[in-house]
Amino acid sequence: MADRLKVMVTGATGKIGQTLMEDLPDCFDVTGTSRSPNDDPRFIQLDFDDVDTIAQAFAGQDVVVHMHAKSDHNTDDFEPYLQPNIVGLWNAYEAARLAGVRRFIYASSNHATGWYEIVGERCDAESLPRPDGVYGAAKVWGEALGRYFSDRHGMEVIVLRIGSYEYRQKPPEFSMGPRILSTWLSDRDLLNLVQRSIVAPGIKYGIYYGISANARAYWDITNAVSELGYRPVDNAEEYADEVLPRGGVYSLWGFEVPGMT
Repeated sequence: MADRLKVMVTGATGKIGQTLMEDLPDCFDVTGTSRSPNDDPRFIQLDFDDVDTIAQAFAGQDVVVHMHAKSDHNTDDFEPYLQPNIVGLWNAYEAARLAGVRRFIYASSNHATGWYEIVGERCDAESLPRPDGVYGAAKVWGEALGRYFSDRHGMEVIVLRIGSYEYRQKPPEFSMGPRILSTWLSDRDLLNLVQRSIVAPGIKYGIYYGISANARAYWDITNAVSELGYRPVDNAEEYADEVLPRGGVYSLWGFEVPGMT
């Protein structure tokens, strides 16, 4: 039997990392990182301030799934993002290179192209970055770093522009109004997307949107299906009768973003 792939999930106590640590199958040898001590023997305590320390932690890993980041997008304040999303991310890529990690899966965000949504325009993985804030701009930095490390150093890099995900939540539990019917990513579709990103062959660099098979989707997931083999099975439309009567709207910077049909 072939050795199991060794997969390191950074930020493994976050809302996505927690799901991956609980649900990734035993065909992978999974380790998680946390900045705080954790009693789970699969976890190691790791910050992202020192490249050499990170490289030691990454040594022997086949794949790094990088979920470590600050994720509050509703602010213009740059300082909170500087260490985790800018410097720490560079450290993670460079440590992966030094450790000989073959594939780096980077958790980007729909906010890397969020301004298209604000002005009512659809987009796909080929659209130019158009961030809707400092958080989204930092995610664009991470996507560009991935392109550089792939071109310059031959690292396989998969960028996932995650839609709307909260730990174990279904659309009626979100507070963004009808937008969630377009942008939701379910637990099992998240898991399938990451699994396929870990094992899909022949990818040097790629950007993929991460949402479920939502009938109202306005981010194109065609390349995730064709190149990764992603097979989403959930559809937020199943919850429309619960979501729509509640009303509400997602807003950012004074713009109301009801979603697009």
